[in-house]
Amino acid sequence: MSDLHDAFVSKSFLRSHWDLEYRVWQDSDNEKALDVRLALWAKRTDLNETSAESAFIDVFFRETWGYVQTGQRGSETGFSLYPRFAIPGAGANGGSGEADLAIGYFSTALSQSPQALSELKGIRGALMPMRGNTRSPGCQCLDYLSFARRGMIGSEPVLPTWGIVTEAEVLSLSPNGSCWRRPFQSRNRQKTLRRTP
Repeated sequence: MSDLHDAFVSKSFLRSHWDLEYRVWQDSDNEKALDVRLALWAKRTDLNETSAESAFIDVFFRETWGYVQTGQRGSETGFSLYPRFAIPGAGANGGSGEADLAIGYFSTALSQSPQALSELKGIRGALMPMRGNTRSPGCQCLDYLSFARRGMIGSEPVLPTWGIVTEAEVLSLSPNGSCWRRPFQSRNRQKTLRRTP
């Protein structure tokens, strides 16, 4: 089995570590439930960014990956999803910015530092700069990570490290935003992204 491109994690590595788990997963009730969720998501009505955001978070982050927001079952001691996470200085003009979603472990007793920050766009929202904003969603996410780390020295137990940028069809994950030096452009609806020249 060969990889057609340089992947974040190779297929052979994944197979060597998770082959047994995958065999148990195949044809399980969990796999069937995921197939149903993905089929329903594929048939959804295309809405604008803010209208589709809560459904996207619910279907993928909560139902599929098990993260919870405050006030949901499982959030009694802490929660892992924080929508509309405010970040001072990360706004387009240096004001307060707002990541569409922060992922981490949040509670009143601990630091409110996320591990991942997200910029979510609607299905029609290209991953290019929007009107009135010179930053692409990837650059916005980089700014969120950078400003969220302000004042930290690097030895904190939780650091904002991961950036997630999505247009509800393509998900781009980057450690510390390392691959977002230039804006992304959605090439087509075949779930591929490329960097602009």
